[in-house]
Amino acid sequence: MGAHTLFLADNYRENFLRTIRDLELPENPSLYVHAPARLDPGMAPPGEDTIIAIVPTGHLGKSDEQDWEEIRDRARQEVFRRLATLGITDLEKHLKFELTYTPPIWRKRYNLMKGSTHGLSHNLTQLGYFRPANRHPRYHNLYFVGASTHPGTGVPTALVSARLAAQRIMEDLN
Repeated sequence: MGAHTLFLADNYRENFLRTIRDLELPENPSLYVHAPARLDPGMAPPGEDTIIAIVPTGHLGKSDEQDWEEIRDRARQEVFRRLATLGITDLEKHLKFELTYTPPIWRKRYNLMKGSTHGLSHNLTQLGYFRPANRHPRYHNLYFVGASTHPGTGVPTALVSARLAAQRIMEDLN
């Protein structure tokens, strides 16, 4: 397994729709696995490994009817099932530490709306330059950073958002 492994669902479009529209964990979901020690050996003790798995799920619905423990357990089993296709069949018995996050945890710990790690909706009017600017149009000393502002979602773009906001603040202070 490489540093970055992406497992796509057989029917990617339907998988995406069930996640976004129906707020479900589809059967055979797409998922991403990152093994950072492949790039930086210091990310795990010698002879050991660090694995990060991301399984996209829906966000919190209008009611609290979603069984996040069951969804988490299904997602976890999907990770093991997919890794088994690469010959990694006994990972579960070697785990020394495991941490999982679900939308209720994201909401509580990081105050993310609906527990969504990706901020605003992914439609044409809220992508890239159409996302809200990181400086308030009326209150010029109010700045925004994160997935719901320009340039968009995910850790890399949220970091770009932080850099852009910091640059604007520095320019405004000069």
